[in-house]
Amino acid sequence: MNKNKPTYQELEKRLAVAEPIIEALKRHEVDAVVGEEKIAFLLLRGVEEALLDSDAAFNAMFELSGIGMVQADTPALRFTRVNQKFCETVGYSAEELLTWTYIGLTHPQDRVRDLNGLARVLRGKTNTWSIEKRCVRKDGSIIKVGVNGAALRDDTGRTVRIIAMISDITGRKSAGTKSSGKPRLKRR
Repeated sequence: MNKNKPTYQELEKRLAVAEPIIEALKRHEVDAVVGEEKIAFLLLRGVEEALLDSDAAFNAMFELSGIGMVQADTPALRFTRVNQKFCETVGYSAEELLTWTYIGLTHPQDRVRDLNGLARVLRGKTNTWSIEKRCVRKDGSIIKVGVNGAALRDDTGRTVRIIAMISDITGRKSAGTKSSGKPRLKRR
């Protein structure tokens, strides 16, 4: 018997390993297989489709016109993505905002408080933050905004990006004062 020729048992063992892979290929669940002894599946279609669906859903949510949305890299906090509503809120175009940082639009007197909240997120003390702060619009006017943000972390837990929803609350805050400019008392 030829030494290179596999035995019936060896062929049966190889077939047992190969059959589920062949079936997965027939059902288009995988695009490729590699290796001889250890077979790894690459590009599982189900995972790929789920990621594409998830990405499409996130993109649709991000672009909703009802609330401002931003993404910024870390540690510089430079905007990497902004939606149209945020552009309208602060009066800048998306192209202009992509040259700014998250803190750059914050009113100078609110920056330390804003940075302290972000520092907790960046250090991993929390994954989310909420703050009300003032922003300076392109025309120089000051608005009050509510920010709800979250950290996006890598596998090691390091914050690689922040994402935030930002809503103009100037009108709501103004409603709490009388025309005399004095705060209205609120019931508890």
